[in-house]
Amino acid sequence: MKHFRFILPMVLLAGLAVGAAAQQRVKLGENAALRYWSAFAQMQDSDITDQQAKELNLILEGAAPYSDLKYRGLVQKNQPAIDTMVRGTALPNCDWGLDYQLGPETPIDFVRKGLALGRLNVLYALHLLQTGGPDGAAHVLAAGLRFSHDVANGGTLFATLVAKHLLADHLRVIAFALHSGALSKTQRSFLRDAMEQLGTDGLDWKANLKRELEIPSGTARNGLDAQALAALVRITPVYVASLDKPSTLPELQQLIASAPRSLQEILPNPRRAIEEKKDLRDKLAQIRGLLQ
Repeated sequence: MKHFRFILPMVLLAGLAVGAAAQQRVKLGENAALRYWSAFAQMQDSDITDQQAKELNLILEGAAPYSDLKYRGLVQKNQPAIDTMVRGTALPNCDWGLDYQLGPETPIDFVRKGLALGRLNVLYALHLLQTGGPDGAAHVLAAGLRFSHDVANGGTLFATLVAKHLLADHLRVIAFALHSGALSKTQRSFLRDAMEQLGTDGLDWKANLKRELEIPSGTARNGLDAQALAALVRITPVYVASLDKPSTLPELQQLIASAPRSLQEILPNPRRAIEEKKDLRDKLAQIRGLLQ
């Protein structure tokens, strides 16, 4: 009987452990970031040069024609990666598992890979529009909006700026499709719903900026002394608030100008952050208006 009383709790504990492990596996499986990493591994010859990126922007702005012959091979080669990414966007959670205790040395390779994959998705949407697949293009664009948002999830200002440009690229394709009359009423409604999930600002600018500014104070490897760290404490709330209140920019610039040089050299440009946030907000409002 004593053996039985000992074994029964052990069996129950083992059962609970198995259940917890299974639950943990389910949670890991529902993480979109894991799917995105799989998509990154599937990419082939995916690096788009700065010149190609400029050409792509000219195409989206209507200043240059899209050549499906030129980009079709690259898109087809990366079709498995794009498909994996699209499936990942159906998952509600994206956690890149970033360890900010590493400070400025926190790996951010996923952001660069996300930029490459997002650009491939833009090319794929253009390919579908040119080859008569507007319904597929609408779904790919909606997935691209979600993926672009996820690139910045839990990230810093750097990740946010990359995600912003990816969102802007996808919005340009939507505008291109609307101006060419390629999208039906149903497809426009589908994209409008996808955009509603982004909110007014598109990205969590304040949280990611705050995280960016907290990195220097969390590590001693950046060479900031006590005076610089004290200045950072004063600057951070004003900097974050300036995203919603650009009128406070002069006050913020004055605080930064009076801070030690070592801190000034690592702080991101506040004017650019404010302008980029406003630019995305305006673009989202414009495309929402076109989709009505």
